[in-house]
Amino acid sequence: MSNETRPEGVGESRLPRAYDAEVPRGSVFLLLAAWVLLAEGALILVFLPVLTFTAETDIPAGDIASFGTFGIVCLVAGGLLYMRWAWTWWVALGATAATLAWLISDRGLTSWAEVYASGLFAAAVVILLVLGRRAAGRPEAMALASARIPFRVKLTAVWIAIFLMIALFLALVDLDTAWIKENYEYIAGGLLFTIFLAIGAIILAVVLALLGALGRLSKNPVAYGVSGFYTSFFRGTPLIVQLFLIYNALPQIGQNLERISLINILTLTAFQAGVIGLGFNYGAYMTEIFRAGIQSVGHGQAEAADALGMSYAQRMRRVVLPQATRVIIPPTGNEFIAMMKDTALVGFLGVELARAELFRRANLVGNQDLRRLESLIVAAAMYWALTAVFTYFQSRLERRMSKGYVRGEVRQVTGQKRFQFLPGHAGGGGGGAGGVVITGEGEDTETEGML
Repeated sequence: MSNETRPEGVGESRLPRAYDAEVPRGSVFLLLAAWVLLAEGALILVFLPVLTFTAETDIPAGDIASFGTFGIVCLVAGGLLYMRWAWTWWVALGATAATLAWLISDRGLTSWAEVYASGLFAAAVVILLVLGRRAAGRPEAMALASARIPFRVKLTAVWIAIFLMIALFLALVDLDTAWIKENYEYIAGGLLFTIFLAIGAIILAVVLALLGALGRLSKNPVAYGVSGFYTSFFRGTPLIVQLFLIYNALPQIGQNLERISLINILTLTAFQAGVIGLGFNYGAYMTEIFRAGIQSVGHGQAEAADALGMSYAQRMRRVVLPQATRVIIPPTGNEFIAMMKDTALVGFLGVELARAELFRRANLVGNQDLRRLESLIVAAAMYWALTAVFTYFQSRLERRMSKGYVRGEVRQVTGQKRFQFLPGHAGGGGGGAGGVVITGEGEDTETEGML
């Protein structure tokens, strides 16, 4: 179907224009009022124990119970706005006013800060309720109004709310931000060693996993037995035990045999022991991933390779492994991210300060200045950021590897996306009867063969 004959409005909005007439004016405001009430109730219940235990004086049990009750009332009032009763609008208004009035009369649970925060919530709720009065008792209108808000906007709002709650919690526990600004560069210096450690270990793990998977699929009893013992031992013992076994116990073998050369070979640095320990441990787990990926390739592919006269090595290198890679990459990426966080265990081996990884540096400087909370929060944030970066690249790699299996992108009226997967077909080219494919731009594309 050409663009000239495309129906009006297709690809221009997430909702058909007919829906606009069904959405009463003010539905979005009533929806936002419900969200603000739910957020206020959640904040009260989440921070009630924090405020109770961080107060300089004891808070009466009656005040704690009353504050918690008003939090529950706000949650219930926000949820009732989604019901088919017009009187829920008055309940929401009353819950907002009652919460603020109680805090003003009690001068806040611990200080006037709670009164000011509740006043801001109350003002926002009252304004939104007044603007959304006409949509009260019409949950279908709120659902349509919610569908008009892009999913990414909702997701962004949720993340902002979570970060604001975390920031408020850290402010209540009196976090030493000046110390963080002074020492975060030193802690961040361990990122380089963390990345090198993870990359070296994942390379070793991939090699061992491939060999282990081929051994597990082999009919040779030696290869099958060795690979089975390898996976059983390294999956059956803790990673921290394996690290100490490699770093501390191996040199004893040379001492017992009284061989200086063997002692020198088996005496490893903490970095080398970390690469070997992490590589062997994760290689054992990834062996099953590789084995499942190889077995996911159809038997017809191997039979076709045999018919062409390929050897076992040629069949695996040219036919089976390239197709298995698409299945192997996503879980392997997850294992790499998990391995990158487990590099913190290497710090327990007692690495030298110049080559200390992220956790080791944070632990040392935090213990030295008695700022363990601040140092570990900085380390956790850096691990999180590092994980987010590699997760992004992993998702890009997965999308690239899925080409030829994704036919097209279907955008629903809610604005969300879903994909149609057609294994074995390339690029959305066809095969089978004709039809209409809805692309991400909202255009209708006719397939060949339509009569």
